[in-house]
Amino acid sequence: MTHSRIAWTLLSCAAAVSPASAQWSTDTLSEARAPAAVAVGSKVLFGGGGIGSNHSSVVDIFDTATGTWTTSNISLGRTEIATSSVGGLAFFAGGSNGSATPIVDIFDAASGTWSTTSLVEERTAMAAASAGGKALFAGGTRAGSHSSAVDIYNAASGTWSVSNLSTPRSNMAATNLGALILFGGGIFSGTPTSVVDIYDTTTDTWSTSALSQPRERISATRAGGRAYFAGGSFNFTDVVDVYDPTTATWSVLTLPTPRRRLVAGTVGPFALFAGGTTGGAPSSVVDIYDTLDGTWTTGTLSQARFRIAAATSSNRLFLGGGRITTGGSLVVDVFDPILGMNYCSPAVPNSTGVPARIMAIGSPAVTDNDVRLVARNIPPAEFGYFLAGQTQGSAMPPASDGVICLAGSIARFNDPGQIIQGPIGVSAIDLTAVPLTPPVAVVPGETWNFQCWYRDSGSNNFTNAVSVTFE
Repeated sequence: MTHSRIAWTLLSCAAAVSPASAQWSTDTLSEARAPAAVAVGSKVLFGGGGIGSNHSSVVDIFDTATGTWTTSNISLGRTEIATSSVGGLAFFAGGSNGSATPIVDIFDAASGTWSTTSLVEERTAMAAASAGGKALFAGGTRAGSHSSAVDIYNAASGTWSVSNLSTPRSNMAATNLGALILFGGGIFSGTPTSVVDIYDTTTDTWSTSALSQPRERISATRAGGRAYFAGGSFNFTDVVDVYDPTTATWSVLTLPTPRRRLVAGTVGPFALFAGGTTGGAPSSVVDIYDTLDGTWTTGTLSQARFRIAAATSSNRLFLGGGRITTGGSLVVDVFDPILGMNYCSPAVPNSTGVPARIMAIGSPAVTDNDVRLVARNIPPAEFGYFLAGQTQGSAMPPASDGVICLAGSIARFNDPGQIIQGPIGVSAIDLTAVPLTPPVAVVPGETWNFQCWYRDSGSNNFTNAVSVTFE
């Protein structure tokens, strides 16, 4: 990916390790506009969009595997397109070219080819999301009226069906959460709504719930096993409604900067809420919620804008295009907080039936000293600690159910305050004093490998491992 590094100054809102020095970069689209975005396979697509009467058909495609850009076209230039992906297909559905359209452009990531189909009715300003092998395209407006239609694509059968929302509306936000797809908020006949329609893809059934306040032009994403509906309204709200599917209950967070027309996205444990408008002016704010410790940090986009398109691929969040004060934006801001490459994957399953896994987040710059290790899927209440070494290996120690993926001199982060407990454990690593004998400091250019050991129902086990080259 050809880009220039930009330094983001993030102001920590709590005394916790934050993504303050995580990697950020910028790139540009081929055409300034407010597109729709979707990720499928290794590709991120920014399609359509436009400003005013300009309705673009251009699709900018970034391949995260090769780091290259190509361009293509959808069949009809249009704005306010709904996107989703499922079964290796990316969908650009509906939108407006002066009037609402039923067209659905479908990109096959494996073959790089396009096809088209049609929604049950023309409409624009829909919401879309996918889960359980199904992609749903819901609501929107058509010929001045609001729609309750939901077009459902089933990837297993390659067929379409139609359902309905409980309330016709447009300008909703949608996100998936396990087997669930949630459609929250929106507007009907000039009035914002608090309705949340929840579709269960395993049973093909609907239920309803409600946000804490009615609002439209909101954003939604999922992170840490919960769904987040942030900002919006005719005014500029700071409300973030959080849905927990394990208890089917809602809670409320406060967005550090209230705004509407913002975009939401997730990478790793971070839920990001970027851009939007405050008092009518484009915003450059990015509020970042860390689901691991429940803290907020705040940063600044490289260009203030709203109606940004967001998609996550290869552990990077792409924030592309949007509206600026005088027209469209070319900018793509990329958030890349995940460090290194995993190996020894998958680990040996533990007593929960699944393998535990490790993730490194933060900055690769030694001078930043900003690295956290995260271990997931550890059996509840079992303890563990992280290991580090410069040599990779593969051996099953005696009396262990798992494989240690380090060799040679191995550091153990098992001092007080470093012991973790399942199901999710997090530990900040001090790069100036890796606990070998004697302790050593990480040097730029060195590659270090990390793994987690943990107790497992009377035995012990390991996560997979991650290898990080520091700068």
